[in-house]
Amino acid sequence: MTGGKSAGLIAGVSRLALITACLGLPYGARANEVVARQAKEPTAGQQSRSIDMSVPLVWNGRVLGDVLVQVEPDGTAAIESQSLTTQLSRLLNDAGVLRLREAIAGDPFVTSSELATAGFDINFDMSRLALVVQAIEATYRPIEPLRGRQESAEPELPTIEPANFSAYLNTSANLIYRDTGGLGPPEIFLSGAARYRNVVLEYDGGLAEGLNGRYRPYRRAVRAVYDQPESYRRWSAGDLRLTNTGRLQTPFIGGVALEKSRRVFDPFAPVVNLGGRQILLTSPSTVEVIVNGASYQTLDLQPGTYSLEDLPIQAGSNDVELVVRDATGREQVTRFDYFFEPIELEAGEDEYTFAAGVLATELDLQPRYSDDPVAIAHYRKALSDTLILGGGFQASQDVQVVSAETRFVPQVIPGSFDLQAAVSSGGGTGFAVRGGYRLIAGFGPEAIRFSASFDYNSDNFRTVSDLTDFRLESLSLNAIFSKSLSPRTSILGGANYLSRSGARDQSTVFADISHSTRHNLRFTAGVEYGTGSTFGRNFGVRASVSYFFGGRHRADASYQSRRKLARATLSRSLTNDVGSLGYSINAQSSDGSTSLDGVVDYISNRFEARASLATSGPNLGGVTDNRTARLQLGTSFAIADGVFGIGRPIQDSFLLARPHQTLRGTDVITGRSLTGGRYEAASGPLGAAVVSRLSSYNTQDVRYDIDSLEAGYDIGTGVARVDPPYRSGYEFVVGNDRFVSAVGFLQSGEEPAALMVGRITSVDDEGFEAQPFFTNSVGRFGVIGLAPGRTYVVRLNDTGQEFTIEVPMEVTGLLRLGTVRVPAKSD
Repeated sequence: MTGGKSAGLIAGVSRLALITACLGLPYGARANEVVARQAKEPTAGQQSRSIDMSVPLVWNGRVLGDVLVQVEPDGTAAIESQSLTTQLSRLLNDAGVLRLREAIAGDPFVTSSELATAGFDINFDMSRLALVVQAIEATYRPIEPLRGRQESAEPELPTIEPANFSAYLNTSANLIYRDTGGLGPPEIFLSGAARYRNVVLEYDGGLAEGLNGRYRPYRRAVRAVYDQPESYRRWSAGDLRLTNTGRLQTPFIGGVALEKSRRVFDPFAPVVNLGGRQILLTSPSTVEVIVNGASYQTLDLQPGTYSLEDLPIQAGSNDVELVVRDATGREQVTRFDYFFEPIELEAGEDEYTFAAGVLATELDLQPRYSDDPVAIAHYRKALSDTLILGGGFQASQDVQVVSAETRFVPQVIPGSFDLQAAVSSGGGTGFAVRGGYRLIAGFGPEAIRFSASFDYNSDNFRTVSDLTDFRLESLSLNAIFSKSLSPRTSILGGANYLSRSGARDQSTVFADISHSTRHNLRFTAGVEYGTGSTFGRNFGVRASVSYFFGGRHRADASYQSRRKLARATLSRSLTNDVGSLGYSINAQSSDGSTSLDGVVDYISNRFEARASLATSGPNLGGVTDNRTARLQLGTSFAIADGVFGIGRPIQDSFLLARPHQTLRGTDVITGRSLTGGRYEAASGPLGAAVVSRLSSYNTQDVRYDIDSLEAGYDIGTGVARVDPPYRSGYEFVVGNDRFVSAVGFLQSGEEPAALMVGRITSVDDEGFEAQPFFTNSVGRFGVIGLAPGRTYVVRLNDTGQEFTIEVPMEVTGLLRLGTVRVPAKSD
């Protein structure tokens, strides 16, 4: 399987560089020879002419895209304005884009000297055959992280577009056998979504036995969703259970909702930073970053404004030192003392949820709605990098609740605080309060972590999500402390307390020490003291050991004397590749109960399966008294713009990959990685390969290959880049009509036509885009992307001569042209 792998190596390279790679030439040497030859060795009677070519625009070693340049015989180059503006604007702020347009002044071409006058140092590099951005005036650059943007932020590969219409249905069958009841009726779980353009309809339901013993179909939820990712907003209608509502638990409602949350649409974006701190570099500089006394990284940076958001700041007290040395050797030291504790929102950012509808008063398998209207709202905003304020309300006919919350990092006091409080009316006035504190001090082996929380509910406190009026006054307190004594040893201690009206108070205090004797063996030992629970007021010891075998195997054993609990596990973890097999074998013994259970998981190309067997009894001799066996099978049926596939259950978004008709008789394999024969999905008799684990609003790469490929067939880069909208599907075709590669030798008369440059067009292939043509030092050339049954014309720039390439209909990949002759150049 070489097609996808070899093609993947040239992803993001310009078309000209791609053809150069086909010839096996040193890229830089080729460009230098071509331009020098045409500039210095025009033959008598031959009119020298300029060369038009598409070359990559390079910034800090990264290819941004192709720009058209016009190279004159003397080696000077003019840059085409439109393509330059398109690619260079990615590096500029609004002021920079405006200045670039002023420098171009509407001219179709612009020179390097004109750009330099405007603050853009851009030169054509003949040795690399590339347009290189040497420097940009600092005030024209957008603010960027000190360590540079991640590759995914400015991808070299363009993302493909999702299907206009896509849909999937997950089906999961669950069979259970119990000694006490025999084989129960099969449970069928159905879930899925259909998306048309920007509107999604979701479904969750199935066929199962309810609380009343009736076996019937049910609907857990059906809702429509419309997203506005650019403003982080989501509109929804139908059966709703909202999450971003702070202290107030959200009920099931039938209605409509509007939610705004950046974390839904950009879950991996960095949140907090050093208070928005930035540095401005006016000349090329070397920046040494020192964090907490240790040299972290040395960076060579171009002029511009850089934020400190991506420094490796640790939660707790930090000492950040930047040593800046500019091009003249001058040195400047900037120091920040900062206590850092992450909060979820950026300064000035807000989140909100608004919903209205009717309440569900009974759930069972599906919600049953009353005629009681309900309104829900929640709002919070980060007033700074260290303070969030917010609140909300819920109102129904019988219950009304108001809440307030805050999260702050006071700086003058180490640590982070959060507090949530609510007051309810209906059946009496009630209140609830929840708070927490977190501290991380120090770093490395000496880091100390401490957290504490409390949660109190009065007996009259209600929310509109309560399905009954039964409530108890309750109070819980929790605290935990940990410290690393060395890279291999750490200690952990904690305490918890629970008080509930009508029941005995419960409390536990514990302390553990963990130590790794080797990289794959870890011991933990500790003591605990508890009161009030079913285990009584007493002391106990506890211990555990974990051993990691080679591969994905591990063994664990633990014992707690106070609970008289012993447990042992042997397991093999599962991967996401087809054919992966995982298992877990568990044995447990406690006071009056002994159990054994085993689970086997298997991943197939078209389904996932799990089989489990559990048995238990009062002691080891009666461990087989109660037995339960379970078999689960899950699969999905998916469609995207008419392409169908059966695969494993789909989590969010998906991609259907199929071979082009010119690859009939072959199959596509796909996955995040195709090394070592691994893959996650394959096409075949049951339709396209189903890539089932794409996360929405997150740029991802899906690699693809063909199981057998004709020599010379071009399947593309071997990588499909996607940025999926919510519950979206992709149709992806591997291969196309223009799959032929042609190779040959060009001769001028009886001599090799060495280092010739030209252009390839077609007379009958309507969709063919003109591409550059050139030969190497012995006249060898290569052309890719040709279609069977079509004719192509190659025109040489320096002589004006032409020859044709006729591709036979029966060719399957590589077309060997042999020697192609054009008349010798006249003297």
